[in-house]
Amino acid sequence: MRIALVRHGPTLWNVQGRIQGKTDIALSDDGAAQMARLRLPRNFSYARAFVSPLQRARQTAALLGIENPVIDARLAEHDWGRWEGLTREEILARDGPDALSYSGLELHPPGGESMRDFIARVTAFLRDAAAGEGDAVAVTHRGVMRAAYVIATGWNMATPMPPELDLSKILVLDGTLAIATLNVPLEAR
Repeated sequence: MRIALVRHGPTLWNVQGRIQGKTDIALSDDGAAQMARLRLPRNFSYARAFVSPLQRARQTAALLGIENPVIDARLAEHDWGRWEGLTREEILARDGPDALSYSGLELHPPGGESMRDFIARVTAFLRDAAAGEGDAVAVTHRGVMRAAYVIATGWNMATPMPPELDLSKILVLDGTLAIATLNVPLEAR
C-alpha cells in the first residue's frame, strides 16, 4: 500500500511569495497551463484518490486527470491565521525579526493553527488512508507534504527544509507512513 502526495500547481500568490494557508486561491493561468501538460507517472496506479477542499488542489487534480477524488478537509493547507496573504518581509516588518524564526513544532501563527495540531490532522488522514484498500493519491499542499515528511522521518522542523525533499515532485509513503520514494516527477502528457 502506497500513498502518493502531490502538491497543487502554482498560484499568483506563490509567484508573489505570499502565504496562502487556508485562503482559497485559484491556480494562476500559468499554473493551470503547467498542470494541464502533466500527468501522474504511467507506472503509478491507484485505487483511491483524495483532494484538499481548496480550489487550487481541486483544479490540479482535475488537470492531472484524477477523477472523482474524495474531498478531505484534513488535506487543507496549514491555517496561517493573520499571516495569510502576507509575504515573509511583510510579516517580519509587522511582527518583528523573530516572527518566522525556526521554532519548529512549536510554531503557532497568530490566529492560526499550531504546528502540532496541523501535524496531528495530517497524521489522522495518513493513518486512515493507510488503513484502506489499495494505493492512494492525494492532491494537497506544501505544508501537508512537509508534515508528512515530519511524520515519516522525525524531522523537527527547527532547521531549514531538508534539501533532499523536493516539494514540486511526488512524495510517496508506504503503509507504515515511512518514505517509500522521494521526488517522483510528474510526467509530460
